[in-house]
Amino acid sequence: MQSSLPSFFLQNQSLKDKTYYKMGGIARYFAVPQNINQIQESLFWCQKNKIPCSVLGSGSNSIYADEEFKGLVISLEKLAKWFWETDEFLFVEAGVTNTEVSEICMAANRGGASWMHRMPGQMGASIRMNARCYGGEISQIVNQILTIDTNGILKTYLAEDVFKGYKSTLLMNVPEIVIGARLHFPHVVAAEKLIQHMLECEADRHKKRHFYMPSCGSTFKNNYSVGRPSGQVFDELGFKGYSVGSAEVSQFHANFIWNKGHALTSDFLNLTAQMRKKAFEKAHAVLELEVQPVGLFSQDQFENCGMEKLGPSYKAENEKSWVGLLFYPDEKLKEKKTIAKNETSFPFKIFDSSFIEYSQTPLNGCTSVGVQILQQIPFEIAKNFPDKPFLEWQTYLTEDPQNIFLLKVNLKNKKNPQNKFVDELWQYSVSEIFFADSLNPHNNYLEFEMTPNGEWVAIEFMGVRQRSNRNEKLTKNIWNNMIFNNLCHSFYKEKQLRYIFGMTFTYAHLEKLLKNKNHEILIQCALSLGNSRYYLAPYWKHEEFIQKHDNGIIIQNNAMPNFHQPEKYWKIKLF
Repeated sequence: MQSSLPSFFLQNQSLKDKTYYKMGGIARYFAVPQNINQIQESLFWCQKNKIPCSVLGSGSNSIYADEEFKGLVISLEKLAKWFWETDEFLFVEAGVTNTEVSEICMAANRGGASWMHRMPGQMGASIRMNARCYGGEISQIVNQILTIDTNGILKTYLAEDVFKGYKSTLLMNVPEIVIGARLHFPHVVAAEKLIQHMLECEADRHKKRHFYMPSCGSTFKNNYSVGRPSGQVFDELGFKGYSVGSAEVSQFHANFIWNKGHALTSDFLNLTAQMRKKAFEKAHAVLELEVQPVGLFSQDQFENCGMEKLGPSYKAENEKSWVGLLFYPDEKLKEKKTIAKNETSFPFKIFDSSFIEYSQTPLNGCTSVGVQILQQIPFEIAKNFPDKPFLEWQTYLTEDPQNIFLLKVNLKNKKNPQNKFVDELWQYSVSEIFFADSLNPHNNYLEFEMTPNGEWVAIEFMGVRQRSNRNEKLTKNIWNNMIFNNLCHSFYKEKQLRYIFGMTFTYAHLEKLLKNKNHEILIQCALSLGNSRYYLAPYWKHEEFIQKHDNGIIIQNNAMPNFHQPEKYWKIKLF
């Protein structure tokens, strides 16, 4: 297994060095992906090698078991890109910290994030748990959320699909990683006023000794039926200063637990079990941990700390339970159910993403356009009936396409205006999709382009930008049975008006790309709107400067977009 480790993997990483509490054992494998493709690669590696997997942000709300984590921990620390798409919309990756968001907004005179200043954690985890403090809540600023599930499927959610109330979200109970989000800050506020509020939040944290010793902040969630905060309950029960080993309840805030030196995770859990039990017996308060335990725990720890409330758990050897995992390989029954559901619930969405600007240039975003791919029938049926509709590609917009796709084809100048197959369609505003062979992407890929008005083109390549022999002169005759989904509109989940257009491909159209045994294909979606406006889904940032391989000299990269880079395409599993 070691010989096949990806380049961004580490081995035997101490988790004490990666978490706020400075507790926990050793991670057998530790991945530090720098982009979303490497996150997908990590997930596929876990499935292939059948080992457990967990996700780690800044470690401000996670506590790992003392014993070795015999699996992979995926760290999001390098996923830290951000840029203003428009005056109001800020795109952030999951590894951007809460404090960074508050400072970014302050610098842009945008209100709505000052309450996040010095709040520990990164945006991915804050979105997952709907973090809140000082009157603010993450749900108030999120517009869209991008995730990836354990099958490597990229998904896009509207905020209202995810947030379910006080520190509760859809994402707390599904095996998905938040990889990015589109935040909305519509209000202009003077920087002086924002700074004042940020300093007030920071001063209050210092007053309560939030940063005095290693801690994850609030240990338990509040239970509003109790009528008072959890910290007040524990204060009334006399827990301030109480300790187990080197884990001690803060003398300044009874819902905080400190690591006073060399506390073990078992010290922390024994202490929280006592606090939880006494709160129930004396104050009739049923309290749930806010801190997320991760790893393998004894049955006593599992039951006494209420871990059954903290998401999926899995029975292991010696009556122990895995908790806090993204993926557990031996859950065969659940895995079979998931696959069965996927194979009988068609059409099945295998890709859904917003478009992100190619160079992530400030204020050059296009926040109203996205793309999705639907698998219409199971792979084996498509293979046996190659002319049946198989994969449907849809571009969707939340505003009139005429306002976005500005460079239009003038069919009046064409010899046959009824023929919508247009060579050199790239000169106009188009949506594009590339399909590539996952085993030989550079020498075997296809490109399709389409406009909202139905003009289209298809090109087959046998090398990078090298057309195949039968495509030296483009013709629509080799693309029989293509289904065109002309522009229409519908309501997404009865909430959002969408304009939709696209194509549907048969297995026969894609057959030469599907020779691998894993039922995989590579894709890349792009928007080319004209006036040097280019967008990608899934996104990868064009680097302005690159290092030459032969002599190491840093040079300025070609600013012209280059979508013909199959090594960066996204892998899709077909069910």
